[in-house]
Amino acid sequence: MLERLRRLLPPPADPVEPGRPQGWAEVEAALGTELPRDFKAFTERYGSGKIDDFLYLFNPFTAGQDGNLVAEKDLVLAGYRQTRARFPERLPWPAFPEPGGVLPLGRTDNGDELYWVTDGRPDQWPVALVEARAALQEVHPMPVTGFLAALAANQLASRVLPQDLLRRPSHRFSPFPDP
Repeated sequence: MLERLRRLLPPPADPVEPGRPQGWAEVEAALGTELPRDFKAFTERYGSGKIDDFLYLFNPFTAGQDGNLVAEKDLVLAGYRQTRARFPERLPWPAFPEPGGVLPLGRTDNGDELYWVTDGRPDQWPVALVEARAALQEVHPMPVTGFLAALAANQLASRVLPQDLLRRPSHRFSPFPDP
């Protein structure tokens, strides 16, 4: 999947805050779980940035707390738990670390949230999208790089993401400015 994604959505020549292979053990210990290999490879190759100036994945190697996977995990899950307690019919999954719970993955500029559904081995975790107001949610049974490749190929069906994003003539990854 990562090779397909690279062809469709070229990575930056000089990624900002790329993942470091020797740093994953510390990240996974802090999160309390292993992470999917494709996410690690994506982070190492792309670093921090946005897709179409709209969607971004949390990066555990980001220097600040904003957008840092380890820092965002507890904040995002606290909000998720509150919303789920008030509207359990809108959010069918428990929060991580419960079995099958959601683990934050990223967000959009509209406030939509991306999660992994931590069911099974990490390399098999599907991507869940939750609309900003939690009225819509959907699961995409593919790894994150498959999800991004489908988006970049205009083959992703979604009721959460805007149609103009899903049907753009081309997509691009833009690195965040250097910290």
